[in-house]
Amino acid sequence: MNSLKRFAVLIIVAIMAWSCSDPNSPGLEYMPDMYRDPSIGTYEPSDLFPDGLGARKPADGSIPRGFTPYAYQNNAEDYEKAGDELRNPLAFHDDHLKEGKRIFENFCIQCHGKNGNGEGTVPQSDYWPGVVPAYDSDRLIDLPEGKIFHSITYGKGLMGAHKGQISQEDRWKLVFYVQKLQGKDPSKLGAQSTSDAENEEERTEEA
Repeated sequence: MNSLKRFAVLIIVAIMAWSCSDPNSPGLEYMPDMYRDPSIGTYEPSDLFPDGLGARKPADGSIPRGFTPYAYQNNAEDYEKAGDELRNPLAFHDDHLKEGKRIFENFCIQCHGKNGNGEGTVPQSDYWPGVVPAYDSDRLIDLPEGKIFHSITYGKGLMGAHKGQISQEDRWKLVFYVQKLQGKDPSKLGAQSTSDAENEEERTEEA
C-alpha cells in the first residue's frame, strides 16, 4: 500500500514538473474547448478571411429580426408623402404615452424644452443659430404624425437623425407624446385606442 502511495506521489510530481517546464504550455487539460472556445470572438482577428477580420458585415439585403424597413427616403418629396400616408401602427395606451415622455426627456428636452415650447437649454445658448418652434405654435400644431415620425427618423433642419438611437417602436411612442404637446387628445391617437379595441372585442363577442 505504501509503495502504491509513493508511486502515485511520484506521478503527480512528474506531471507538475512537466507542466511547468514549458511556460507556454497550459499543462494537462480536461476538455480544453470549454476554456478556449474555437469560435471567433467579437472583433477578433481571423485567418479565415482575406482581410484578417473576424467581424463580418451582414449580407446585402438582410434584415435584422424584428426590424421593419422604412419605406420613405430622406428627401422633401417623401417627407410630404409620409405626412399624407404614414400612420402610427400602435394602438394608444397610457404606457405608450409614459414611455414616449421618457424618451422625450432623454433625447428631445434639451432643445424642445420640458413642455415642447422650444425653450430648452441648447437654443438658449448664444451659439445656437436658430429658433426651435413650439409644438403648439402655428408652424407645428397641425404637423401630422407621419411627418413627426419622418423628422425623428431622418432629422429636420438643425435637428439630427435619431433612427440610430431610437427604435422604430419607440419613435412611434415618442410621436404620441409630441402629439400630446401639440394639444391633441391622446385617447384619440394611434391605430386604435385601447377603449376602442375593448369595445370592438365586446361587439365581436356579442355577435
